[in-house]
Amino acid sequence: MKKHFLLLCCLLLSVVVSGNPVTGLLERIQKGLSSRFKIEIQASSSQTDYFELSGGGKQVTVRANNYVSAAFGVNWYLKYYCRTNFSFCEDQLPQLPTDLPPVNERQATVLADNLYMNYCTFSYTTVFWDWERWEREIDLMALNGITMPLAMVGTEAVWRNTLLKFGYTNSEIKEFLCGPAYFGWLLMGNLEEIGGPLPDEWFTNQIALQKKILARMRAYGMKPVFQGFFGMVPSSLKEKFPEAHLVEQGLWNSLQRPPVLDPTDPLFERMAKVWYAEYEKLYGQAEAFGGDLFHEGGKTGGIDVTDAARRVQTAMRQKNPNAVWVIQAWGGNPKAELLAGLDKQHTLVVDLAAEFWDNWRTRKGFDGFPWLWSNITNYGGNIGLHGRLDAIASGPVDGQHDPIASLSMKGIGSTPEGIEVNPVVFDLANEMRWRSEYLDLEVWLQKYAERRYGSPDTSLKAAWSLFHRTAYGTYAGHRRPSESVFCAPPSLKRDKITASAWSQSRIFYDPELFAQGVGLFLQSAEKLNQVPTYQYDAIDFVRQYLADLGREAYYKLVDAYQAKERAAFAHWSERFLQLIRDQNELLSTHERFFVGRWLAMARSKSKQPEIQDLYEHNARMLIGTWTETQSPVRDYAHKEWGGMLRDYYLPRWTNYITYLKESLQGETVPVPDSFSAEKAWVNAHNTYTIASHADPVQTAKKMYSKYRRVDEVR
Repeated sequence: MKKHFLLLCCLLLSVVVSGNPVTGLLERIQKGLSSRFKIEIQASSSQTDYFELSGGGKQVTVRANNYVSAAFGVNWYLKYYCRTNFSFCEDQLPQLPTDLPPVNERQATVLADNLYMNYCTFSYTTVFWDWERWEREIDLMALNGITMPLAMVGTEAVWRNTLLKFGYTNSEIKEFLCGPAYFGWLLMGNLEEIGGPLPDEWFTNQIALQKKILARMRAYGMKPVFQGFFGMVPSSLKEKFPEAHLVEQGLWNSLQRPPVLDPTDPLFERMAKVWYAEYEKLYGQAEAFGGDLFHEGGKTGGIDVTDAARRVQTAMRQKNPNAVWVIQAWGGNPKAELLAGLDKQHTLVVDLAAEFWDNWRTRKGFDGFPWLWSNITNYGGNIGLHGRLDAIASGPVDGQHDPIASLSMKGIGSTPEGIEVNPVVFDLANEMRWRSEYLDLEVWLQKYAERRYGSPDTSLKAAWSLFHRTAYGTYAGHRRPSESVFCAPPSLKRDKITASAWSQSRIFYDPELFAQGVGLFLQSAEKLNQVPTYQYDAIDFVRQYLADLGREAYYKLVDAYQAKERAAFAHWSERFLQLIRDQNELLSTHERFFVGRWLAMARSKSKQPEIQDLYEHNARMLIGTWTETQSPVRDYAHKEWGGMLRDYYLPRWTNYITYLKESLQGETVPVPDSFSAEKAWVNAHNTYTIASHADPVQTAKKMYSKYRRVDEVR
């Protein structure tokens, strides 16, 4: 009898734990943490998301309308009552006190939706993640109140299964599908084929991974966003169905875009029906689908856009009548004529870069269509400090107060092209769904500094005040991070030099003020040397400091060259190269700033050497040349990473400066073309070993002191 009773208790406990995903989350954060929180789920009579915190001592009760609200409530308590910080850039979580701080607080929001991720995120960051990393990210989503995550893993299997039913062979399908690092742009209709062909094991593994991802998202009550069928098809479809009306889309950054199948063509309805059926067979039913007609310069080809949009949405809703089409507001899209064909109740417009462009305001809440205020902040997974924090802290509140746009505002979004950078942005942005009034950002950042490092040090707060006034400020024309000149293809363009197209290397803030902030931050180095969040930020802030100095050294070497001042040129060019060497040394002390981590993740996706090589080639090409031939997207995803600075960026700058030196000496020498060397790095398979013996914080202090002392003397 006793054994049966114990077995029953275990089964009941198992049901409680498996039925409450927040319990598992808490245990993954810290063993035993779930016993400190009592989670109660009660529906809201007003249909608003809410959480209530009460109690203290041995246990805090978190009452909420769903598991995501409950997880956010737990995070709110841990942030504001226990001084903790969770992020994809390390955590700061001490053992909680025996007696938890007392609390009696309620928060609610009328903003139901919180969208997360960008198509590009599935290439620039998550492409080679395993289940362990995805599990961690989904926990972070819950802790930050994410309700609508994009769920694009394994979509290539839907393409395969669909095309098999339209006369394609497996090899023909692989000729269309791109390599793993490029799925983001395939799904947006920008390219096909590059980086492949995919091995069979990729499909099997990604299907299994996506099923785990979706099971956990759904356990939290999240609404994953799947890929909709909006008409993008393989270029080869014209060979299979010569009578089909395909609208050619031309080139995207020198790459051939796949055509769009006219939604009025009978083949469209047939393909859409198979697409959604195959999707549901693999991954179950979805309530939201993404996908954009005519993304980034797509051509309409004379088709009736309003009617086409109506047909796309109709096909989307055949499997699930409640389905919503999630559309990106980007580059002038969605056009008014496209929205005119849609049912408002089944459409959601995401204003992707609302922290920079107020499309929602100029378009009057997208003419009454449900919309989300979202920020991009990151482009290409670049790691420069950037955030436009003032815009992020005010934009969602502006939307809620706008007399017209507020009527159709449904929530917020975080849609960065790359993540695992600038954790303060993610923290602040997701809090804004729960704030209907403007906050004092300076006060918020003081509290952020305390919980980020678990310390009330005044020097840290003073440092963050300066970071807010510099790197994390909001400036006119400052949509992207100020790019590091170290990563720019060498030239004498000076003020117009850039690492990637559509950006700039200009510093919008006062670099001296930022340098003072870094000095204040490092005053806590001895005390916080072993705190993971402090280690990460110490490297990141000093990295930015060195990059800023590099920009100054570059300007001086260009000026010296143009003035034919050989001694000054020799001095500034050597300082510039040494800054790259020193930044490489600094970044090679921490895994998250090291190229070896990215390459190792790529190779870990297979056990077969030849497939590992394919994945590594994808990983290298994406962050390097981007394409096999020189194109406008070269260096778009540039990375200030240890190892890559030494082997990719430093050699091309060294060769270019040697060329400048020789030309100053009157020699006639050709301008070096670094692209062949870049391709050699992309095609290589050399291994990288992190400098595990080096102390990251001490190395950061050493590099800061080295240049700060020199600059003060100068």
